[in-house]
Amino acid sequence: MTWSTGVLGFVAGLLISVAATPVGVSGAVFLLPVQMSVLGVPSPAVTPTNLLYNVVAGPGALLRHWRAGRLTGPLARRLVTGTVPGVVVGAVVRVFAVPGPRVFRLLIAVLLLP
Repeated sequence: MTWSTGVLGFVAGLLISVAATPVGVSGAVFLLPVQMSVLGVPSPAVTPTNLLYNVVAGPGALLRHWRAGRLTGPLARRLVTGTVPGVVVGAVVRVFAVPGPRVFRLLIAVLLLP
C-alpha cells in the first residue's frame, strides 16, 4: 500500500462515516465499493476491513439511540431477531461459498443494484 492510497482510504472512510453514522447506519456498505473499485483492495481483505469499520462506527450510533429510548420497543427486538441470523448466514456465505473476488464482485453488484 502506498502512502497516497492510505490517505485516500482514510478520507473516504471519514467522509462516509460523517454522512452515515449520525443516522444509525455503519457506512461499511458504502465503503465497500470504494475499497474494491477505487482503492483496489483485494477481495479477502475487504470483509475484515468492513467488519472492523462496523465495530468502530456502530457503538456510537447505538449509544445515541439507546439514550433516546429508541432501542427498547418491540420493533427493535424484531429487527435484532431478524438481523442476527442474517449476519451469521452472510458471514458463512462470504467465507465458504463466495471466497473469490470475481463472484464476490458480481454478488455485491447485484445486491447494490436496487
